[in-house]
Amino acid sequence: MWVKTLFLNTAPSANPLLGTSSLRLVNRAASGIASIKMIIKKPPATDDAFIEGNVVKRFSPLARQVLAASGPIISSAAAGMTNGFSAILLPQLQQPGSKLSITEDQASWIASMAPLPMALGCILGGLLMERFGRKSAHLLLNISFAVGWCVLSTAGSYPQILAGRFITGLSCGLVGPPASVYIAETSDPRYRGILLAGVTFAVSGGILLAHLFGTFFQWQTAALLCSLFMIVAYLLMLVSPESPAWLLARGARAEAESSFRWLRGYDPASRQEFDAMVARAQRDDIKGNEPQTDASSGSSSPYRRREFIMPLATLLVFFATMQFSGVNIVAFYSIALMKTTIGSDNLNEYLAMLIVDLVRVVTSLVACILLRSVGRRPLAMASGVGTTISLIGLSIFLYFQTSIPLYRNYSWLSLVFLISYIVFVGIGLFPLPWCMTGEVFPVATRGLGSGLTSSFNFVCFFAVIKTGPTLFATVGINGTFLVYGVISLLGTLLLYMILPETKNRTLQEIEEQFRRGRRKEKDAETMGGDGGSATRPQVAIATIS
Repeated sequence: MWVKTLFLNTAPSANPLLGTSSLRLVNRAASGIASIKMIIKKPPATDDAFIEGNVVKRFSPLARQVLAASGPIISSAAAGMTNGFSAILLPQLQQPGSKLSITEDQASWIASMAPLPMALGCILGGLLMERFGRKSAHLLLNISFAVGWCVLSTAGSYPQILAGRFITGLSCGLVGPPASVYIAETSDPRYRGILLAGVTFAVSGGILLAHLFGTFFQWQTAALLCSLFMIVAYLLMLVSPESPAWLLARGARAEAESSFRWLRGYDPASRQEFDAMVARAQRDDIKGNEPQTDASSGSSSPYRRREFIMPLATLLVFFATMQFSGVNIVAFYSIALMKTTIGSDNLNEYLAMLIVDLVRVVTSLVACILLRSVGRRPLAMASGVGTTISLIGLSIFLYFQTSIPLYRNYSWLSLVFLISYIVFVGIGLFPLPWCMTGEVFPVATRGLGSGLTSSFNFVCFFAVIKTGPTLFATVGINGTFLVYGVISLLGTLLLYMILPETKNRTLQEIEEQFRRGRRKEKDAETMGGDGGSATRPQVAIATIS
């Protein structure tokens, strides 16, 4: 600029050394110097939207969230393969020409060895993901799963089969808490329901895949094929980020923001949600550092607060209702039930098993779609009522079918009720508790809360499977379904009173909802709709959806 100032104030007539052409040359040089100085002095500001549009424009935030959820979903499919593997393993071991022969007692141990450590695995999974992170827990359980399947594929003795079943069963428990929590913490509230429902869809698909492998291959080859899925899940988790909520709870603000932006992008709603997460984490830190003098408030420990106790009680009721409505009894004894309902001894066992599996998979897919558009409460109520009606109807028609010869020609009605039961329990009671496990607990207690509820689910699972044959022998199949129908009815009534709505709400909003209670939440929404007290701070948090 000084060059331009020096020579512009000097006219050609006053400075005979400069002509018109020389002055034009000086002006060009001065403009170039000014432009260079301006570029050096003030570089253009880096814009987040520019980075989002040019660096990761090829993948939308939804595609990145689906990529992050793919690893846990495939690991959940391995859990389904573990549940369905005994149905193909035992018949092949009990064939006359089998290289490894087993007794009936050994067969029962092989079947029960996988469910035995599942409850312990859930507790360990919750502790691991709190201590080492959600991503590290998934990497570890994928290795554990692969080891278990490889032990099974190379097993040449009864103890080796038990060892493989134990490792895969423990891995099933390990995958329970981290899968739901990681997907819930990395997904947008608009897509969280359908991505979480992908877990139960993967479990159903895993059962079907295990049965298909066992239909066409020997059990060693089937186990080896199952292990290949763990390699894919491990690689997907390697390229996925750590949970932003876990990083933020550990004080890693920069890493949490980087992970959140990778998953969610830079749109205003995502910025607002991350700012709310940061503010919430700061408030939790302040509360944790303040001395607690009021013991009656129960806030000295996060495990004694309402926002932990209420979700825990809700999910315990939900899991108990799901298990004691007989969802796994039908899966384990599907062939015997199909023979009873159809009334034929010439039923192809593998065909019946695959039909039930296919219905379960299609139902899980429908549940994924419904969770995208329907709230948790309406879906739970519809599923509970439909399950109750199907179970009681199945009990009544089975009674007439087995007691009165005239009604044996109407066995197709019992089959209709059995299929409707599988559909209704599959669209709500089965997927919803797993979906909500990752949603309802505060981040400080999410690991232990999800571990406890998942562990309780497997305890109920073991109890139902263990008492099922006793109920069949005592009150008959029709009486057993009547018992399950009554439990389904009572559980649905309890859920109607305590189950909150979490659809399209951020995890911070769900935590606030449990802190205030459902009745206060309804009052706040009513006041907000009437315009009376809509300016209260508690209502303001509901603006992020």
